[in-house]
Amino acid sequence: MKKIPFYKYHANGNDFIIISSRDLDIECRKGSLISSLCSRHMGIGADGLIIISPSNKYDFYIDYYNSDGNWETFCANGSRCVAKHHLALKNNNNILQFETGAAVHSYKINSDGLVSMSMKIPVYKSGCIAPLGIKGVFVDSGARHFICESNRLDDKYVFEMGRKIRNVPEFQPKGINVNFYRLINSGQIKIKTYEKGVEQVMLSCSSGSAAVVFHLACNGFVTSPVMTFSDGGSLIYTFDDGWQEFYCEGPAEHCYSGRFNLADFR
Repeated sequence: MKKIPFYKYHANGNDFIIISSRDLDIECRKGSLISSLCSRHMGIGADGLIIISPSNKYDFYIDYYNSDGNWETFCANGSRCVAKHHLALKNNNNILQFETGAAVHSYKINSDGLVSMSMKIPVYKSGCIAPLGIKGVFVDSGARHFICESNRLDDKYVFEMGRKIRNVPEFQPKGINVNFYRLINSGQIKIKTYEKGVEQVMLSCSSGSAAVVFHLACNGFVTSPVMTFSDGGSLIYTFDDGWQEFYCEGPAEHCYSGRFNLADFR
């Protein structure tokens, strides 16, 4: 019976299962297996699963899957977790590079243990739109995000309205993550996220926070550096005036390691 080693990490409460491609054959990477492993009640439990593969050009390549088993282009919190994991394996905190489905990213581990990672420069995919009467914009920051200002950031509102917006026809068939924000001042933002593929209100969403920072900076409401706050913790974003460089700095922590029997989840 084949036992697969795995590593459990979290970044501000956004948690992930990390597996090496050497240990999980391609034919085994089915949505049903991934969703079973991510199940909070009958599996290991996680918001997503990450498979690390060798890369000919960079230090490694990341495949990210949401907890529903579907592949997604990018997860910034998960990428920081892999960077921290790679440090633990290689004992190296030099600036390294890795590739995701969205872009090539560089990272380094700071002396305080926080991970500083380059982000894909976000792009607008819409002007101001108002699905279900909620005004906002569609921004691609490596993943798809609809961002909107809101005085309400309670879980009930974010869950109910986020789920509705995520499923409106104009965002199908891929759906969209929904980020509600409240601007505190020119350097601080409160953010709450409903994430597609997990279908829950998240403790943290780094790519969504990046989309919010980008939008507010482009409209002159924030200046670098910007600190974002979610229920799971804070992140710091820095960017230059011409948007040639964009970085996120935040924590990534190892929870535990283990092995699972592949046959138990087939």
